[in-house]
Amino acid sequence: MSLSAEEKESLDAEHAVFVSVKGAVASQIARAEERLVAENRRARALTSEIHETRRVEDKALLASDEAVSHGLKDSKREELETLKKQLQNPYFARISLEEDEPNGSTKFIEYKLGFAANTDLRIIDWRKAPISKLYYEYKEGDDYLEEILGRERSGKVILRNRIEVDKGDLRTVQNRFGTFHWNPTSATWEPSVGSMHRRKSTDSHLPEILSLITAEQFRSITVDADTAILIQGVAGSGKTTVALHRLAWLLHSDNSPLKPQESVFLVLSPVLRRYVESSLPSVGISGVRVRTYHEWAARTLKSLQVASELILSRPSSPPPAGTQRVKRSLALLKALESHLKTAPPLAQVTVEVLGRDILDVLSRPKTIVGFDETRLISEALVGEALAWTRANYESGVFDWSDDALLLRAFQLRCGGVIQESGQIGAYGHVVVDEVQDLSPIELSTIIGSVKAHKDLTLVGDTSQNIDEHGSFPGWEKLRKHWNFSGDMSKYVSLEVSHRSTLPIMRLADHIQQRSLIKTGRPGRTPIWFKTRNESQGIEYVLKWLSKAVELYPSMVTAVICATPEEARFAYKMLQPTFGQLVRLGDAYTFSFEEGILVTDVHQVKGLEFFSVLLWNPSAQSYGSSEQGRNLLYVATTRAEENLCLVTWSRPAAALPTFGFSKLVRSMDMTIEDEESGTA
Repeated sequence: MSLSAEEKESLDAEHAVFVSVKGAVASQIARAEERLVAENRRARALTSEIHETRRVEDKALLASDEAVSHGLKDSKREELETLKKQLQNPYFARISLEEDEPNGSTKFIEYKLGFAANTDLRIIDWRKAPISKLYYEYKEGDDYLEEILGRERSGKVILRNRIEVDKGDLRTVQNRFGTFHWNPTSATWEPSVGSMHRRKSTDSHLPEILSLITAEQFRSITVDADTAILIQGVAGSGKTTVALHRLAWLLHSDNSPLKPQESVFLVLSPVLRRYVESSLPSVGISGVRVRTYHEWAARTLKSLQVASELILSRPSSPPPAGTQRVKRSLALLKALESHLKTAPPLAQVTVEVLGRDILDVLSRPKTIVGFDETRLISEALVGEALAWTRANYESGVFDWSDDALLLRAFQLRCGGVIQESGQIGAYGHVVVDEVQDLSPIELSTIIGSVKAHKDLTLVGDTSQNIDEHGSFPGWEKLRKHWNFSGDMSKYVSLEVSHRSTLPIMRLADHIQQRSLIKTGRPGRTPIWFKTRNESQGIEYVLKWLSKAVELYPSMVTAVICATPEEARFAYKMLQPTFGQLVRLGDAYTFSFEEGILVTDVHQVKGLEFFSVLLWNPSAQSYGSSEQGRNLLYVATTRAEENLCLVTWSRPAAALPTFGFSKLVRSMDMTIEDEESGTA
């Protein structure tokens, strides 16, 4: 489609601004390098002069000058590193204003929003809310009236463009005419009916959605540093990314006194930890630790041993379901807190002492049952949990639920956790992702690790709760039990998926038995191959994957199975055909390189892939319970562009009726075995 003269003029103007800014940054880098070389030379000269000087008084004066010079050298090196990053991605939005002057005239002002400020080029750090607010809260053509930098300013927004940059090149522009992508093959701009271009899934870090957040979301993450933020959103809506930007905003010296070493970002899996760690630099965050919940809890428990290398031994078999229900319950948490409120102080707290605290509480089944509002816990069930736990403790074994129980007992006895500094105290801020899979006891340890509720950012999606024990108390009960009420907390809802296309999200909506999704990025309708048996099913898996790899060789295609055992079997079936192109991904060996990744649904929370194939999503694997629907929802919403289902068993009940729904392209191979491998 050819561009109109106005569209072309607008795109050419944006490109010219971008090229000019990049050129100016390159010149700044050259000058900064010269200044760094000069300061480095001066510092070395001062060091040499100190060695040659004999008088103590002269040495002292030179040492002072040397310290200043080294400080300047470090400052100039930081400035140079910032400029080099800015050269790769100078800004992500540009706004032009026609501002009213006191004498009745108007003046033209232009600002650009980026991840670091550059005063000479009028690039504003997005965290400087007084200016960036004009971009987020006003549309092109809107009149504004705001107090900015202590002065009331009024005028009109006459241009509001957002751009996307890839490795220093302008690739996408969104302006008043629509969204346009640069086609390097034809060296032309092309209109797009979709949203901003998504980052390649092989990049293995979170996509940039800062330019896409709404005015309400922007206000939520920037207006008040004294408020806890609870972020609920549909799959792919950018919950984790918004949380990262909230943390980045808090870490800016203009917004709060928070320091990186006082913060921690908690996730549930090693895979997501690596994913978030790789994303921190892109939002300007450094020095913040990312840990899994159990890694974080183990820091405190390890510190209680005389030998610093405490390794918590785990039972050879998982706890009984009833024991898990008791040990992850809000009732047990209340009983533990009630029991330790009057506990006498101890000279030394050890893991053994905390273990006795847990056993003491479990020895009071009537108290625990009295606190239970679910009516799912009985005295007999508490007795079973006590017997299991006592037998484990006597053998020096702790199940995964014990981490939170022991840590909560430590907090109640000692008043804090062991921070990154190694001292007992509270964190300045904690961000928690996938909060819906945490038990009340795990949540209580996190809430108890900060000075106040305002120091928390909690992120989750109840539709992605895959905790088989269903222990998450829910957003409202969470706010009530821990007094997240009124002005103390802000609830943020994200309802637009930036990851998956609209057809994929509509299928996901159906799985969750709701009609929440209204808008989204256009794309292919998911395809569903129904086959006669496993042998034929694997045949069509191979056909679809071969086509996906052929069409998108630089992308990651994921094969998502219901269980680790099924994933290992699928990998074994695919390996002869695809060789080194296919790999198995579990909690500790997970790669985002191009090719085919075979994994299970529990490993992919928070991740995304260009193409996804669901391996036999059957009624047995994804039951009709809420957890079964949630598992299938998680698997489905990992796909960005292409989604394929191949079944040979009775399909999951949450899926639409095969052959009668427009939500999928139904390919019935049980009737006619025909070539069809369209990705």
